[in-house]
Amino acid sequence: MASLRKQLSSSGFKSSRTTNLHYPRHSSLPPGAITDFVWKDYSPLLFRNIQDLGDVNYEDYMLSVCNHETLMALALRGSCGKPFYLAHDDRFVIKLLRKSEAKVLLEMLPSYYNHIKRHDNSLLAKYYGLHASRPGTGGAKVYFVVMENLLRTELQMHRLYDLKGSSQGRNATRNGNQQRLTLKDLEFDLCFYLNPSHRSQILEQIKIDCKYLEEQGIMDYSLLLGIHVDRPQRDSSKGRSHDDSAQAENGTDHPRAEIVEAFHRRDPTFSQFIPSNRLDVTRFGAKVQARAMRMHQIDRESPSESLKSTSQGSNNVYLFLGIIDFLQNYNMLKRLEHAYKSLHYNPKTISPVNPRLYAMRFQDFLCKVFLVDESISPESDGLILQDASMIS
Repeated sequence: MASLRKQLSSSGFKSSRTTNLHYPRHSSLPPGAITDFVWKDYSPLLFRNIQDLGDVNYEDYMLSVCNHETLMALALRGSCGKPFYLAHDDRFVIKLLRKSEAKVLLEMLPSYYNHIKRHDNSLLAKYYGLHASRPGTGGAKVYFVVMENLLRTELQMHRLYDLKGSSQGRNATRNGNQQRLTLKDLEFDLCFYLNPSHRSQILEQIKIDCKYLEEQGIMDYSLLLGIHVDRPQRDSSKGRSHDDSAQAENGTDHPRAEIVEAFHRRDPTFSQFIPSNRLDVTRFGAKVQARAMRMHQIDRESPSESLKSTSQGSNNVYLFLGIIDFLQNYNMLKRLEHAYKSLHYNPKTISPVNPRLYAMRFQDFLCKVFLVDESISPESDGLILQDASMIS
């Protein structure tokens, strides 16, 4: 352990290694398919320790991430883009980065590791690896980060949101080929009533994580929020159940054509052939029980009274949440963007603000999203979803 601390405190964490990869051709590859790549692995020692925190086996990780299918997808996607899920392994999410974002991650990596190690319940998404690759024939170099899949569950996600607490330009753009649409602040009109102790724990952890990001000069991060509506079983003799009909009337039930594809029942992965309990670990912020209501149904002056009068219009849901995209510092470009947008829009509604104001606004917004369900006793259960018996 002392040796490890010495290694992590030295400049060794900044090391990188480059490997030339060659994949054999086979009949399923199209003509002209790329089979040679240059692979670069940044700070492998420190990322190995982060993988250990997430109970990720290194050999299993490399088989999932450093394979021909993944590298071909990265080469085709080119520059920075939307995150994508590995078709063969639902544990990881890959996101392409700008070079500036990769530099931010490397600079904050030691403190980030110390933070998530010190705070087991941190809601910051775990970054398991930072890599770069390019086709061996001289193609463009791409940087990408591999992060944990915060939405990994056997439950179906009925809604996905990316929330910042700002409104200017915060709406989703649809793509006809996009299977999974992530909505943003302007489409968000829900609030959630939580067990008082659960709400307190979540908001306290968000406060701790935001304080860390503020100290690192980071802004523009988001809360990724997945929602599963806990529907009762259908009555086959009557078609849709009464509760299903109520959900549709309240607008919380997502149209069937837009229900998000579940993350389970895909091709088997290497890890499924190894006896292990690692995949049973419950992450803080996963499968949080709540009651969802439309914001226009809530009297903000007296939310508890409003809850008593409109409880029949609520839906029981499970929430999956975590903080993502925390690789943007408040650099000169963001300062100029702030100055420009402040002349054209209300400064309170724009995303680029200094880290302190960003953290305060982010927390204030989430305090209004997560409310206290006063019909539940704070002592009704313990730490959030650590007891599997709490889940029906």
